[in-house]
Amino acid sequence: MTKASLLALLKASRSRRRYREQTGSVVKRSDGFYIRYYRDSDEGRTKVTERLCDLSVVDPQKRKLLAKSHMSAINNLHHAALRSEAPAPVLTVGAFWDTIYRPWIVKNKRPSTLRGYEYVWKLYVKPELATKPIDSYHTIDASEFLTRLTTRLNGKSLSHVRALMSSMFAHAVNIKGTNGRALIDHNPIRDVRVLANVGESRERVAYTPEETIAIINAVERTDAKLFFALCAVLGMRPSEAAAVKWENIGDGVLKVREAAPYGILGPLKTQKSKRDLTITEPVTSLLATYCTSLSNPKKGLLFQNGDSQPINHNSFAKYYIKPFAEKVCKRWNGCYSGRHGAATTLYNQEGDVRAAYQVLGNSLEVVTKTYVKPDVQQGRSGQVKYEQALLKAMQQTKK
Repeated sequence: MTKASLLALLKASRSRRRYREQTGSVVKRSDGFYIRYYRDSDEGRTKVTERLCDLSVVDPQKRKLLAKSHMSAINNLHHAALRSEAPAPVLTVGAFWDTIYRPWIVKNKRPSTLRGYEYVWKLYVKPELATKPIDSYHTIDASEFLTRLTTRLNGKSLSHVRALMSSMFAHAVNIKGTNGRALIDHNPIRDVRVLANVGESRERVAYTPEETIAIINAVERTDAKLFFALCAVLGMRPSEAAAVKWENIGDGVLKVREAAPYGILGPLKTQKSKRDLTITEPVTSLLATYCTSLSNPKKGLLFQNGDSQPINHNSFAKYYIKPFAEKVCKRWNGCYSGRHGAATTLYNQEGDVRAAYQVLGNSLEVVTKTYVKPDVQQGRSGQVKYEQALLKAMQQTKK
């Protein structure tokens, strides 16, 4: 070996960083508790301070667990970066969420999915799982947790919690750890049973035609009238209505091609969501009035904020539709109930689910299960017809 190569090898061995597991130190500030630790990089070692929790977390043991979970993420990232041969540090579920699962959701799922997952994580799952090692959480632990939640949540909300937990652990089963093996061997949520009665979910409101027209008439702004009508008359999702462009409207047809959940323009929820809708009254008249008020635009979004970006349909409905709708509709439950109302009314016209299926852009199974609601008047009419058929049969028997 030459002297130059020997010196290069010696220099490389000196510069090779060794993995050291950190515990961090918790400090109190005026607005919360923070954790301090060191971050290594090619430029050297720097001290980092990050927020850990609010001042309301008074239990020192709880803060210690939160710090341990926080440092679990830091240590695992450092361990992986160094490709260290040392035993991998314990990975908590909270660290897995922060460093692996949430970044994957951001990259692969729609903004509305991320928003829903984050809500369920912060409100229900994080307090239970954040500090638990991911490889030692068992089915019985999940069963006890979900069973306790039945005192707070109905069936639908509980299913959202279970779905997120199952999705996280299923992802972990398919992810390699620093040792080259899967993070966990099996999904502990797969065989979970909730050992208590679960409260029934509240049935979603479906506006009647009379309620739909009353709401449209009550709303003051033309754009807000039109937005609600797109949902309640054409059966569009609010996120789809927020993404409608002038160039996708023509010859009495509205082409549904994009969605803008929470103001972020992107693809539709599913491939089935791509559809062409026949524009009917009162959407036709509202669309003409709105178009004229904007000097007949040919391109661009129908509804946009001050930055020429799609509106956040939740905020838009909150300020420009809800205050007026509540005055004329005691059952007001948001724009999505307009979509349910459109589907229900379409089905009740002929008793044929295909009309609702064509308009909604869902699978036939979802349309039948979620959107088709019973109609009292239709039921009574059917009973009368059945009675008439029976009477006719009785008369024929007498003959």
